Amino acid sequence: MSSVLSHLLPRMSGRLVAGGLLAASLAAIVGACSATLDFTECLDDNDCAKFFEDNQPMFCDGNVCKIREGGCDSNSQCAGLGAQFICTNSATTRVCEATDVDGCEAPLYPGGEMADGVVFTGLMLPKTGADKALGADMEKAALAAFADFNKSGALQSGDKVATVVCDTKSDPTAAVAAAKHLGDRLTVPVFIGPVDDLEFTRVVDEVTFAPRVNAFTMGPMVTAALDGLDTGDLVFSAMPGAKFQGAALGRRIGGEYGGDMSANLLLVFSFDAYGEALYDAAATMSTGAGKPKRIPDLPGAQAVKSFTSVDEAASFLEDNVGGSWGVPNVLVLFGRSEVGEILKRYKAAGFAWPERIFVSQRSMAAVAALADASLAGVVVAIAPDLETAKLAALRTRIGQPTLPAEAALAYDATMSSLLAMAAVKAGGPVVGLPVAKAVSKLADKTGVAIDFGEAPSKFVPAAVEAFKAGKGVDIAGITGALDFDAEGEVCGPIGAFTLDATGGKWTKVATYTPACPDTAGTWADVP
Repeated sequence: MSSVLSHLLPRMSGRLVAGGLLAASLAAIVGACSATLDFTECLDDNDCAKFFEDNQPMFCDGNVCKIREGGCDSNSQCAGLGAQFICTNSATTRVCEATDVDGCEAPLYPGGEMADGVVFTGLMLPKTGADKALGADMEKAALAAFADFNKSGALQSGDKVATVVCDTKSDPTAAVAAAKHLGDRLTVPVFIGPVDDLEFTRVVDEVTFAPRVNAFTMGPMVTAALDGLDTGDLVFSAMPGAKFQGAALGRRIGGEYGGDMSANLLLVFSFDAYGEALYDAAATMSTGAGKPKRIPDLPGAQAVKSFTSVDEAASFLEDNVGGSWGVPNVLVLFGRSEVGEILKRYKAAGFAWPERIFVSQRSMAAVAALADASLAGVVVAIAPDLETAKLAALRTRIGQPTLPAEAALAYDATMSSLLAMAAVKAGGPVVGLPVAKAVSKLADKTGVAIDFGEAPSKFVPAAVEAFKAGKGVDIAGITGALDFDAEGEVCGPIGAFTLDATGGKWTKVATYTPACPDTAGTWADVP
């Protein structure tokens, strides 16, 4: 049955009832789930604005409300169903679809009011679950980028950009459901997110390249390598990924232990897209078919273990530390928040800390939360160096003085996606593949210099005008240069961070600078 009845009844006490048409109108409604409804007394389209048949709007024709056989052609035609409905951009009949299902919310329009003349994007972030704090901060930065772009510019068509925010719930299955809703039902052509590697890789594998979706997909904080993930040139990442982080780690270990044949190492990594990517990038030396790879810059003994639970990781360490191995010189832990619990279990077992424990970006918050002073001078985090002078300016601009550095990645990912959309020529479709191809216009070393650290009122119009003139731009993000390579990744510096005397705060002690686009580089201590 159509949604006509619920919208019609209030009106029947007025015009329709006064005309003695209540019984006839009700009879028409009851029998009209897919047929033209015989509503009389309409004078113009506005009189039919709240009448729908299978979410297709109606119009006034000869004083009768009739179905728009071609479906909707604007968001305003869907307004009678509620603020959460938009007109999809389907290649078939366009219909009014609700955005607020599968963890997604009502659309956010420029200026806060429903509007036509917009292109929709999907923003997928963890608003609940284990990563909700990170998601909240990244959402603030991403929405600031939308506001900055819409206030200072527009696409070449003159359209602004709206977005639908979806909660991935810190869960890959929920992330896929949200992405399918965005792509399949809402026909959104541009995805920003998810944040987590497991969620991101699942979305790319199951949704990005799905028939009739083919969405441009930008990851704010992806570590997993994109070369085996992106089969259609639609996937990008705004952060230096595993290939740079792994190279930096190997060089760091080699610098400390490279000449020590007696130094041994235990490497424990989460058996998922995140942990495997870091392991593959750091342990590049083959030891034979069916055997684990090793970190090439350490000549001593090495043992490798993947884990799917804290118990599995802790048991491996308990079985190997204190036995024939003794306390290892180096312990490498690739994982997320569970790394904090693994370290607690290690200490509770009564083992002395190794000389050095290396961890990665996604576990830094959990390790610092331990506030264990005994880890000071022991734990070193190898992670992208995101803390820049421009980040301080962004914090001031959006009124978020405690915004974490990771949030700047959300700003960079969002603004670079919006500029790629703006680089699509007027008259061209702002859909996945054209947007992806336009990314090449953002890394033109001969183009107009665009710096996200400047006022948006300056850099947004400068970029749009350059595109209109057929020129490229060279963008520098809040976190650094955004020179997307052939695999859709950016190259940038990697930092080494140690804990202060309280064990609760990270401090950068060295920077690894790769010879971009190559991963090889050198470490330099922070003065």
